[in-house]
Amino acid sequence: MTVIKTRIEKRLQKKVNPRLRKLIISLKKQQKPFFLALAKELAKPRRKAAAVNLFKINKVANAGETVVVPGKVLSVGSLDKRLKIAAFSFSQKAEEKIKAASGEILQLEELLQKPQKSLRLVI
Repeated sequence: MTVIKTRIEKRLQKKVNPRLRKLIISLKKQQKPFFLALAKELAKPRRKAAAVNLFKINKVANAGETVVVPGKVLSVGSLDKRLKIAAFSFSQKAEEKIKAASGEILQLEELLQKPQKSLRLVI
C-alpha cells in the first residue's frame, strides 16, 4: 500500500480539531510505513472515520497484542482477551469493558511515546 504524503497534507488542511492535526503531523514525521498508513486513515473525511466495535477487535486480535484503531472504539460486544488498545477516542462503556477484561487503554499520542513490538491496525 502506497501512501501519498501530499494527499495527507491536502486533507490535513481541512481538519479543525487541533489534537487530530497535531497527531497526523507527528505520525507523518515517523517515516515508518505503519505510521504513514495510520496518518492516512486519520486524515480521511469525518464521514469515513473508523468506528470499531469490541467484538471485531476480539475476533481479530490475539491475546497480548497491541491493537490500533484510527478512530473511535465502540462498546458493542465484549472482550475475553487481555489487549492493549490504542485509539483516537473511546466510548465510555468501551473503556469500562476493556478495563473489566484487564486490558489497557492507550491514546494514539501515547503509542508514539512508548514503542510497541507488535501492532495490528483494525479498521
